[in-house]
Amino acid sequence: MRSLYDPCVYYKKLTDGSLIYLLLYVDDMLLAGKNLTKLNEIKEQLKNEFEMKDLGSAKRILGMEITRQRSRRELFLSQKQYTKKVLAKFNMANANEVSTSMGQQFKLSAKESSKESTERQAMSNVPYSNATGSLMYLMVCTRPDLAYNSSLFSRYMGNPGRNHWETTKWVFRYLVGTLNRGLLYAAPNEPKILLKGYVDADFAGDCDKRRSLINLFFLNFGRQLN
Repeated sequence: MRSLYDPCVYYKKLTDGSLIYLLLYVDDMLLAGKNLTKLNEIKEQLKNEFEMKDLGSAKRILGMEITRQRSRRELFLSQKQYTKKVLAKFNMANANEVSTSMGQQFKLSAKESSKESTERQAMSNVPYSNATGSLMYLMVCTRPDLAYNSSLFSRYMGNPGRNHWETTKWVFRYLVGTLNRGLLYAAPNEPKILLKGYVDADFAGDCDKRRSLINLFFLNFGRQLN
């Protein structure tokens, strides 16, 4: 049965009440479930219908690395290798690292977009949109700490200026020093679902329209959801 909440997720409820999940994206697939006998049966059914290869326990998918500590019942998602490729692609692999994802000196606005034809010509050779897309992929997978930056940079993809690009390179320097960060999921101490949410806002932080910026942060079992 296809999930109502995510079109890439399918699930099957077994007679013992447990579930088997199938995650599908183009030709990449993950299977998960407690009942290994039934899970292997589904694998065989899929092999009979489609040409597929069983790669065993999942260690990597869609640029994400999966690390398990079974004794501690922990699962860690990261994108260290993908991040290294991104840094190398934009010639930032050897840049000096910084400790924050956004420097106080950066106040981006549409006023800093390219105005003169010479500047626009120069910026047309700068891979600003490509860099922003790379950061957004990191953000949606394992690096929610890049959410503000990705949202901010995407506003100026149509006509970025030099300062927009300098700010993007600052984030790359932040990534140099945070390659090992990711999302850690662990078995809860309490079986009860505990959902917590936090919210904060600034005052007129949008330099273009003087809107206040709001941020939402949710945890389930003490682990980050968004």
